[in-house]
Amino acid sequence: MTRTYYNGLWICLHFQKLPIEIFTREKTAKPVVVTVKQRIVSINHSASVLGICIGNNLDTAHMLADNLVCFEKNEDKELSALKHLAQWAYQFTPKVSIKTPNSIQLEVRSSLKLFFGIKNIESKLRTGLKKMGFSVQVGIHKTPLAALAMAKSSRSALKNIPVDELDIELQVIEGLKKVGVFSLKDILDLPKSGLTRRYGSSIVDYLERLLGEKPDPQIFINEQPNFSSEINFLSEITNIKSLLFPIRRLLNELHGFLTSRQLAVNNFILKLTYHKNRIQSFNIHLTEPTNDVSTFLLLSEIQIEKIRGIREINSLKLTAHNFFPMPSLPGDLFHGTQFQQKDGRMTNTVEQEDRNRLFNMMNTRLGPHAYFQLSQENDHRPEKAWSIIPKDTKSGPQNHFTAINNRPMFLLNKPRKLKLRKNQPYLNGKLILLGGPERIDYGWWDYNINRDYYVARDDHTNSIYWIFHDQDHKDLQWFLHGIFA
Repeated sequence: MTRTYYNGLWICLHFQKLPIEIFTREKTAKPVVVTVKQRIVSINHSASVLGICIGNNLDTAHMLADNLVCFEKNEDKELSALKHLAQWAYQFTPKVSIKTPNSIQLEVRSSLKLFFGIKNIESKLRTGLKKMGFSVQVGIHKTPLAALAMAKSSRSALKNIPVDELDIELQVIEGLKKVGVFSLKDILDLPKSGLTRRYGSSIVDYLERLLGEKPDPQIFINEQPNFSSEINFLSEITNIKSLLFPIRRLLNELHGFLTSRQLAVNNFILKLTYHKNRIQSFNIHLTEPTNDVSTFLLLSEIQIEKIRGIREINSLKLTAHNFFPMPSLPGDLFHGTQFQQKDGRMTNTVEQEDRNRLFNMMNTRLGPHAYFQLSQENDHRPEKAWSIIPKDTKSGPQNHFTAINNRPMFLLNKPRKLKLRKNQPYLNGKLILLGGPERIDYGWWDYNINRDYYVARDDHTNSIYWIFHDQDHKDLQWFLHGIFA
């Protein structure tokens, strides 16, 4: 009995049109071809309708189509696209491998229950790839090589696959045809010893891995997430606003990628290639990691509005490398409800989202150095108890003051000496003490203060102030130091 080495279920995604779809994913009436050394290796539907065939030379194609668009085959871009598609397919299974030059293989047996069966997985794969603009041939079988052969041939039965679609050497294929062998079934009817003697051991090794009679280990992609997607334009874009549609498409791809992996990003990069292969990059930063596509689009639109002097844009690329687990924000049972944390802060998801949106817009319009935040310092003196730091800086643990330790939101740069009337502090009117004293005696090593602070109300304006009496002054003297909002 022949021992079998398969216990999985493989889906192969074969991108036959990948050499041309890395340059144009859109359906276009223009004939588009990809060449290698002036020989056509891939065509779109419009070129096929005009009679252009794979194998034609470029001169023949130009005779058949005067509006022909031609690209030179770019294997680096093809591999980059395969890596991007493999990262996208990771949402269905962690077992994803790249089969160059234009296929991806997924082992999905462990995912069948999660996605309700193989047909549902296939449907989701086809739908998602179609949205991204990629055409695909799908093959499903128990071994990776069999799934690949099924995908390339589009046959429903493995044994009916022509020998031309098998991954064996061309000279072996030609030799098989000469003796009347045209399908896998015909090959399997021949004895292995005869095949080995006539064509070498490689064909028998291939057949054993194809049928699961021999182990065929695969190299799976790294689980580390990475996003990179590019759109090329057949006609150069001269109106900057025309970039919004392809940008939206790329951002939707990024959103789908993040959602499927439960991830968020705090920045992404848009790269434009324009006249004479010049490159302009825009790094878009976010206040907090998110996967909200509307935020991505808003910030991208703001950035695009700032573009000046860029014309004849050839391509648009979106990349993201810094990923974070998607924060799980619990919703409120009652809309708008606030809850107090142990540190005294109030939480409100809607307010937090609005705040982040405002900071994101400011950051994109003005730059990251245009605004800042306040941070507490480990010092009791009011003048030194805070500092200005960049907005994105993570400060240390904060002591959120409560009513027991009242401090005003506004401090004077320098305490202001108050008038005295009948030995009572006076501003616009008489200052009535409401709370205090709070003694602050600190800083003997560099700048010592010894003060008693009070909360006071002006009996004329009803404004609330923070005043102090300086214990180091021999005379009874009062100073204004802060104003309560």
